[in-house]
Amino acid sequence: TYYMVCCMQNTLAVPTGPNVCALQQVMGTKKKYFSTCRNWYQGAICGKKATVLYECCPGYMKLEGMKGCPAVAPIDNVYGTLGLVKAISTQEYSHISKLREEIEGSGSYTFFAPSNDAWNLLDGEVRSALESNVNIELYNALHYHMANKRLQTKDLKNGLVVDSMYNELELYINHYSNGIVTVNCARIIHGNQVATNGVVHIIDRVITAVGNTIQDVIEVDDDLTTLNDVALASGLLDKLGQPGQYTLFAPTNDAFAKLDSDVMQRLMGDKGVLQALLNFHMLNSVQCSEGIMSGQTFETLEGHNIEIGCDGESLTVNGIKMVLKKDIVTTNGVIHLIDEVLMPDSAKQVMELLTPSQSTFSDMVSELGLSAAMEAKAEYTLLAPLNSVFTDEVMAIDQSFLKVILENHILKEKITLGQLYNGQRLETIAGKFLRVFIYRTVSLCAVCIENSCLVRGSKEGSNGALHLMKTLMKPAETTMFQILTDNGRFK
Repeated sequence: TYYMVCCMQNTLAVPTGPNVCALQQVMGTKKKYFSTCRNWYQGAICGKKATVLYECCPGYMKLEGMKGCPAVAPIDNVYGTLGLVKAISTQEYSHISKLREEIEGSGSYTFFAPSNDAWNLLDGEVRSALESNVNIELYNALHYHMANKRLQTKDLKNGLVVDSMYNELELYINHYSNGIVTVNCARIIHGNQVATNGVVHIIDRVITAVGNTIQDVIEVDDDLTTLNDVALASGLLDKLGQPGQYTLFAPTNDAFAKLDSDVMQRLMGDKGVLQALLNFHMLNSVQCSEGIMSGQTFETLEGHNIEIGCDGESLTVNGIKMVLKKDIVTTNGVIHLIDEVLMPDSAKQVMELLTPSQSTFSDMVSELGLSAAMEAKAEYTLLAPLNSVFTDEVMAIDQSFLKVILENHILKEKITLGQLYNGQRLETIAGKFLRVFIYRTVSLCAVCIENSCLVRGSKEGSNGALHLMKTLMKPAETTMFQILTDNGRFK
């Protein structure tokens, strides 16, 4: 995919000469991308305006007086190639750590070389510690950026695990559909610079050895003690320590503290709800922040979707900036810390399923005492009319009569959309029965209850279900025969 995206950028840059690649650079930053068609035509990356740059494609160089990049770049050993791609800091560190002799000699190496900016981003104390012990700490750190075989981007398959040259500690590769390739969530910003004894890929950050699982991280992180309690109570904590390819959006303690105490107490008392809650924060794939260039929808382990996007340097979840810390790399995935708890419908109680489009129904059910009468451990189904149903005429109805009408919109048991069938009788909390009618044509299937049909938007919660209705329902109060008899015009 990386190769295909690079080829596309080469095609876009054809008018400027041979072997020129078109890139996008996010304005106000040094970040450059071989971009996708979508980002290219939008002229933006992560919602930020991007300018177009034309540079020599990897392996080519300019010649004075000639258009484009007609010359093949000289091929040197890995050490010399670091200089060719301007990874000067990595080259200097290779020299002072005694790695130079090794990467100038025979062999076949892959070097994921941090850019100069990547070294500048490294914590000052960490960098000083490396520089003060060049023959051991720095040498080992550089060896962790290397593999003892030649791997071009076409060989870096998604989910690939590569043994590094530092005690064979593993490097974790992800190759995304938009062409981005990461190693331990560091993005390859200049790939496939071929050397006589290997290949060099420039990456945008210094990477460190990975030894912990997701479980290990949440068990020791002081900001994730509540999440650890949730995982333990749900019975899923051990799963987080097993091999896999996961992304966990991990709510911090402060995120859980935003929930009402009664909600938190209810969650902790229901193992099934806790499992749904935790699984809604997990993806069955590794999504590093650098792999996200625009909004994408992913299915969670709970079964429902969330949208992961970006806004400049920030990751977003369902369009909201809530990611506090990105890319905590583990042996079985990646963790992003978030400051809000993502609440799936399956973890909500039935009244919590109501949205602003049904706010009038929600308010009336509360004001008329119907929600207070609903038992916490019982199951219900809400047949919720949309706000537009509550006209001035409806709101003028005597409240005692309106209460009777709304009682017809609350069923005694949890009945999901898939459980409704033609001819079914549904009992309300007032003891009345409603009839279900299902109408099918070649292009349409309508589900109606008495005189009102359902609209799209049914949901299922932990103790109930919600269906949206077009109108107020009026249960039948007598038979057809009685109506005709009372009319007086039928004999």
